[in-house]
Amino acid sequence: MTRKILINAMDPDVSRIAAVIDSKLDQFHIETRAREVTQGNIYKGVVTRVEQSLQAVFVDYGAEKNGFLQKNEIHPDYFQDVESRDKALFNLIKKGQELIVQVVKDPISQKGAMLTTFISLPGRLAVLMPGSTTKGVSRKISEEDERKRLASVLKSMDIPEGFGMIVRTAGKDSTKTQLTADLKYLMRMWKNIDKLAIDNPAPSLLYKEQNLAVRSLRDYFTTDITEILIDNPDIYREVKEFMAMIAPKQKKIVKLFKGEKPIFTKYQLEEQIASIFKRDVPLKSGGFLVIEQTEALVSIDVNSGKSTKRKNIEETAYHTNMEAAEEVARQLRLRDMGGLIVVDFIDMRERRHKADITKCLKKNLKADKAKTKVGGVTTFGLLEMSRQRIRHSITYGSYETCRHCNGRGQIPSVETQGLAVMRQLNLKTLKPENKQFHVCLPREVAYYLLNKKREDLLEIETKREVSIAIEIDAELVPGQSRITGNAQ
Repeated sequence: MTRKILINAMDPDVSRIAAVIDSKLDQFHIETRAREVTQGNIYKGVVTRVEQSLQAVFVDYGAEKNGFLQKNEIHPDYFQDVESRDKALFNLIKKGQELIVQVVKDPISQKGAMLTTFISLPGRLAVLMPGSTTKGVSRKISEEDERKRLASVLKSMDIPEGFGMIVRTAGKDSTKTQLTADLKYLMRMWKNIDKLAIDNPAPSLLYKEQNLAVRSLRDYFTTDITEILIDNPDIYREVKEFMAMIAPKQKKIVKLFKGEKPIFTKYQLEEQIASIFKRDVPLKSGGFLVIEQTEALVSIDVNSGKSTKRKNIEETAYHTNMEAAEEVARQLRLRDMGGLIVVDFIDMRERRHKADITKCLKKNLKADKAKTKVGGVTTFGLLEMSRQRIRHSITYGSYETCRHCNGRGQIPSVETQGLAVMRQLNLKTLKPENKQFHVCLPREVAYYLLNKKREDLLEIETKREVSIAIEIDAELVPGQSRITGNAQ
């Protein structure tokens, strides 16, 4: 099994990172300049509003919309009255007070960014937490002996007072020397942030997360990766320097791609990437998944399709569901979907089969960096699970809501639109002060009224003694119309 990381950054407006296992896309990340990710950035902000009813404050940190900071995300050091944290929030935090905040979740739609004052600086092997005393090991490292060894290493390290440290999943099997080097690097970074906070007025940026390429390597690089290919010379040099710092022995696997074909085309990834944005996902057996994302949850429907090679319905359902469970874990990872997820598996009767499906899904979710919780398959074949929102879903920055249907996926038929316009005309022509009406419509709706409703229009004109003019407006989308009335 060969693992590679391919970095496509030839276009300055977009960066794409793909992790590939034996030519199969395993992880994919994209970042565009138009919608730059600020998650992880650290700012010096100022409190603009204290909302006791929400137990939160709004912070101006330099973005278009103020950030949202909940009370439990405010470090006690910022409280002006430290005798009791149970006091009213407006007694603890004042308007105009300056804070160092970190973006936990990027702003989305009408919501501002979620902020925290519990700063965490991620390194290659560990995370440094200024203002904390926690010293621990990532939950993803499950081997008890390794957890004890790393905990012992942390105790023996000279971690400055007032700082906490967590060994990341990538820190598994790391030595005291490696962790100490990571600590020194993170301490230098924090001292620079602290100095900027003192020297600069609020609001201001104190620390900007590294570019997508370096960030992805920091979070996803493991020792079993055999090659890192980059098609941009500048990004190649940055990654080379970063690898020399975090994993000098593996610096040689970083290579500059010089092929004539685009890097993703060369490795046959474009078609696999395009499938991430599709609603339907085919399975090898002939079945398929249907993935729908809503405001409340993500629904995934498993369909048997052409999967009919098994000896009976139960066996067909079981094997299709097993294949689907593996693919669901992969698709959630690829699409960066989070929140509540409901998977509608094909109905099975045997409890053993339902238990196997749950076990298979949990097994395949172990490779996911996001925290997940999985329930069992219910009587109705539904499985509920949740996945931590690490970042925006894959469509963020690449897709926008359709201006025709406003995200519904359907638009009213031409007949429905035409009849709605006729109802509006009947109402508007009742007013005696207007005698001339100008109606602007999309092309198909205008043709419908002029061809199918000409007699009805003439009847309104004769009965109400008005004049109606129909005009095509190419800028109007289905469902839109504009009716204006004037006195004669």
